[in-house]
Amino acid sequence: MQQIVRRFEVTTSDGLTLRGEAFGDHTARGLPVVCLPGLARTSRDFHQLAERLTSDPDHPRLVLTLNSRGRGPSDYDKDPRNYDVMTEARDVIDTLVAAGLPEAAFIGTSRGGLLMLAIAAMRPTLIAAAVFNDIGPVIDAMGVARIKTYLTRSEPVRTWDDAVEFVKTANAHHFTTLSERDWERVAQMTFRDENGLPVSDFDPYIIKALEGVDVSETTINLWPQFLALSHCPTLVLRGDLSDILPLSVAREMTRRHPDCELVEIKGHGHAPLMIFDEVNDPIAAFLARVDARRTADAPKASPEWLPKDEIVYLDDVARQVERNKAQLEATLSGQPI
Repeated sequence: MQQIVRRFEVTTSDGLTLRGEAFGDHTARGLPVVCLPGLARTSRDFHQLAERLTSDPDHPRLVLTLNSRGRGPSDYDKDPRNYDVMTEARDVIDTLVAAGLPEAAFIGTSRGGLLMLAIAAMRPTLIAAAVFNDIGPVIDAMGVARIKTYLTRSEPVRTWDDAVEFVKTANAHHFTTLSERDWERVAQMTFRDENGLPVSDFDPYIIKALEGVDVSETTINLWPQFLALSHCPTLVLRGDLSDILPLSVAREMTRRHPDCELVEIKGHGHAPLMIFDEVNDPIAAFLARVDARRTADAPKASPEWLPKDEIVYLDDVARQVERNKAQLEATLSGQPI
């Protein structure tokens, strides 16, 4: 099946232009999907998954991959204070309004999952199904410290060999099964190509905001926001080597939520990479089940065939109105009113 991919732009409520890609057909019958990347990540993380979801002949769907403000080709914000979860969540809501989508399935990796929780607090009915990729309502502080360290203290990347070495150094202990070609693909997802050279694809002010954060004193507890998604089926993906989503938290998510399943991805850390079938297969299967359930639960017309003498025809009703009117006029004839 030939892929339909278009770039899109949307203007936020404060005037920035966000950019992303729309895979598939807007008229596809499957539940549309919105993909939200991590802190310093871009929509490239989801391209292979989006191609997989839109090429499924049994469950075709529209997939939007969005770059948050300050990431990828989206506008950078002149006020770095706007790189916060609530502002970026409102950007996502603006995007759905612009796309004419009253609801969608959301897939959020890392910070993208936090945006989903913020949307759950503001507009929970926008989320018809949720996929949390290695993120939850409670976050391991040690993992946050690791991310802060390699983003704020990394050496400059000047060549694509440097880029591959950068992603390997930062992640090799958390992804134990990747080949050299896989690491090259991760580097290409992490950096954009500019005249044949790798360039960081996010606003440096996003990382500067981390420099003043003492992660040892940062507590994130978003259980109320997570439970605002109790109305929709939810899938939690967890890398079995993750240092962000503790296994205890992932299991607690399935316990507290009435319709939540957990899938662990072997050999992956934070966050499972959507360039592998072992990650994309459970997502595709989950969304197919969501579609099937929505079809089964949809209201269906079930007319009852009445005997002929019980059928009321509109022209009969009209004649009866005329008879009633004539009878009323006869009754009132000559009566003082």
